[in-house]
Amino acid sequence: MAWLKTLAETYDVCSGLAGIEKNGQPVLLPVSHSELNAQIEVTIDRDGCFLRAEKLEKGSDAVTMIPVTEASASRSSGIAPHPLCDKLCYLAGDYSTYTGEQKEPYHDAYMEQLRDWAQSCHTHPMVQAVYAYLGRNSLIHDLTASHILQTDDDGRLTDHIKIQGLGQTGANVRFIVRGAGHPQEVWKNQELRKKYILYDQHKCGDKNLCYATGNTVTCSEKHPSRIRNSADKAKLISGNDETGFTYRGRFTTKEQAVSVGYDTTQKAHNALRWLLRKQGYTRDGSAIVCWMVNRNMPLPDFTKDSINAYADIDDFDFDFDSDWPDITDARADNHDTGKYIADQFQRAVRGYAGRVSTDDRVAVIALDAATTGRLSVVYYDEMGAKQYIDAILYWQQHCRWRRTIKTGSSAENRKWRTLECAPAPRDMALAAYGTQRSEWLDADSRLIRSTIKRLLPCITGKGALIPGDIIRAAAQRASMPQTMSEFVWYNDVLCVTCAMLRFNYEKGENNTMEQFLNDQTDNRDVLFGRLLAVYDYMEQRAMYETDENGKIKEKRTTNAKRYWNAFSSRPAKTAKTIHQNLISYERKLRDYELKKFENWTEEIMVRLGNNFDNTALSELYLPGYYQQMEYMKKAFQKKEQ
Repeated sequence: MAWLKTLAETYDVCSGLAGIEKNGQPVLLPVSHSELNAQIEVTIDRDGCFLRAEKLEKGSDAVTMIPVTEASASRSSGIAPHPLCDKLCYLAGDYSTYTGEQKEPYHDAYMEQLRDWAQSCHTHPMVQAVYAYLGRNSLIHDLTASHILQTDDDGRLTDHIKIQGLGQTGANVRFIVRGAGHPQEVWKNQELRKKYILYDQHKCGDKNLCYATGNTVTCSEKHPSRIRNSADKAKLISGNDETGFTYRGRFTTKEQAVSVGYDTTQKAHNALRWLLRKQGYTRDGSAIVCWMVNRNMPLPDFTKDSINAYADIDDFDFDFDSDWPDITDARADNHDTGKYIADQFQRAVRGYAGRVSTDDRVAVIALDAATTGRLSVVYYDEMGAKQYIDAILYWQQHCRWRRTIKTGSSAENRKWRTLECAPAPRDMALAAYGTQRSEWLDADSRLIRSTIKRLLPCITGKGALIPGDIIRAAAQRASMPQTMSEFVWYNDVLCVTCAMLRFNYEKGENNTMEQFLNDQTDNRDVLFGRLLAVYDYMEQRAMYETDENGKIKEKRTTNAKRYWNAFSSRPAKTAKTIHQNLISYERKLRDYELKKFENWTEEIMVRLGNNFDNTALSELYLPGYYQQMEYMKKAFQKKEQ
């Protein structure tokens, strides 16, 4: 229950933002309110007379904030009307006339509920106008006369005609009341919202112990849905199955299993919904969000790579849209461009971290779809903000590798750039379990969700290594380059795997991957990886012919890549086979190219010495391959320039 209390505290901190729409940002819903996608907008006057109506296009403008009851906020079946804006079957007294469906109980329940509000001391002129209009039972008649709804030859509504992809009979309706003050839209009127909240609180039932706060308050039997999106029916708290085993076996009533105050559950769910839409990760059926509990301060998004993690922080002092040169280029003063960008970025990170105080608290929550109707909290943690920032910086510093990513503060400004950064957790899951479909890697969503969940403790705390089975799976995928395109294999599998290996190698020690991969290393796995790179690049230089524009005419799979998997299992035997196949390519190389390859091969073989055998290689041969390949490319590039 700690997560419920923390989310309710966050709502209280940000309560001044409740119901306020600003610059298209997600809205923090007031208590006793929810959202629906409206398809039809009806305009009436304050006396309840119909003026006009229009269809709404699908988009952000169709999302409508509405008052809800405890029952209607979580309805999935049965009769549970919203207090004001709702579906046609609830609003239209002539619904049965135009559809033939017996929906009078729905309309009667809606009108009885609306009448109670309209006649209470917390009423509002807009509520009275809507009640007066709907009491005339002419809604569908007015909509058909205005050509908003269409009937068939028998005068019945047909669902063959769609509004926002929805059949006409299932359309949601919202209202505008002219002459009732400003704003005239019922879903934007702040006074009406306050009136409904007071009305809803006045109708509160019996009090009970709230398990989240420990206070005796009015508790809720039903809890909100629509957490991940406006169409999401899955709930975090549910106990409506009184015949199955939802709570029976340990408890006799659902209140014994869980009892949460109405205000607490409303605030917590509204805050969670707002945080997920504002700064959360929602993909593959899972939802993850990290937030500052005690103030509205943006945090780095650890579900993205380390560069883009800070892109949504407005005052982060780094120009994501700058036209940085590629990392392989050099500036006029001979400074490496990649190092220059990294220094600028680290300076901005240090400036951001300095704004975090010792009193700040951070919470992280991850949700997963247990079934189509239920969500589960699969990860939750609270920590001091400084502890969190230190953990994120440690992750980004030690789980990094050079790769090509898209950077930019907006979709229009995003460009491909080659930078040294920590990959996103989803990239790691795809590197381990993904299969290339079309241009990119893809994998089963359940496998992606479970892998990301297992990576969260490695990111938010300093105590966990990346699980070995994930790294082994990624290394196995990297050992099959022939199953993917060159770019996807090299950038999205090999580089990501090397980043994970680096994190585990440097974890808790003073070791650095740079020292481990230096030219003087005698590590057998690294040396065999370097040898494989020499054989691979040697064949590439000999085989790839270029046209007059410098573009490669034809690419074929090299012997090194075809024998890669066998090389990782039986390196000495496979190396001899690859070398034998390369003899015919040597005559295509220039003298200086052949000399360099011979020197590199001789240097590696000398260092291998008696370790040139068929013992299977560990995953560490992969960064050895990468390091040697990058070194050779730069060496030849410098020679050719």
